Amino acid sequence: MSKISPELIRIAARQVRLWRGGSGPNLFLLHGGLGDAHWHWRTVWEELGESFTVAAPDLPQYGGTVELPNPSMAELVEWVARVQELAGMTEASFVGHSFGAALARFYAAAHPKRVSRLVLAGGGTVPRPPGLVKRVMRSSVFAPITEMAGPQTFSETTIRRAFVNQKLVTPAVIQESQDASHGFTSLVRRVVEGELPTRQNPRAPTILIWGDADRIAPQERAQEIAADFNVVELALVKHTGHLPQIEDPLSFVKIVRDFCLDLPREPLAVPDSADVANERPMSES
Repeated sequence: MSKISPELIRIAARQVRLWRGGSGPNLFLLHGGLGDAHWHWRTVWEELGESFTVAAPDLPQYGGTVELPNPSMAELVEWVARVQELAGMTEASFVGHSFGAALARFYAAAHPKRVSRLVLAGGGTVPRPPGLVKRVMRSSVFAPITEMAGPQTFSETTIRRAFVNQKLVTPAVIQESQDASHGFTSLVRRVVEGELPTRQNPRAPTILIWGDADRIAPQERAQEIAADFNVVELALVKHTGHLPQIEDPLSFVKIVRDFCLDLPREPLAVPDSADVANERPMSES
């Protein structure tokens, strides 16, 4: 199995930890908010490395990557562009999870020649906070409050809600996720403060991977993404929640590999809202 190893690179004198390894067509992974790249992808990246050259950075304020001064979504998009350049990947398939899926979507829209295929796992909707929320988040008075919200955002209850198989939610998994909470809260606050990129809908062939029991991002969100795209496929991973790459890594790897290598497979389609509701009712409780 391919070894994926970390290395440190620098962008404008700021440190970035980039995990790399494998061989084959380029595959770029963008993690979500519950942890760093290692936390999100360690269950799948070595297997993916058997078919792809894998690059997976820690996002700013995670793992071995330092924060950006004012990270709007547009600045994050250009940060990804620089990381891709330094990784030596002129073109790659992109896989994003949750917050990373939204970032991958914006990136693919802004740099269509750099993204050959797009995989959005458990996320990818365009955040549209009300104007009042944006004004509150922009206020320096509320910055300490949003920072203190971090531990609540990734409480043990929230982390457990991300999983169907509770045996996977070990004390180490909980601790590692909670350690990342302050970085995520600050990052999201600053992204909300800024304007979103005007280009939001990529042209690259796209597939959605969703846990069929995801209580963090219900399947209805896949409908929102599908409504924005001309052609999109949906692959539901049975008996998984918000982290199908951790709960069912073999299925996740097969979906990514078959799609990104354009291997023969059964055609998939996003079901309509009624079908989603009938298949498995979702609850936010």
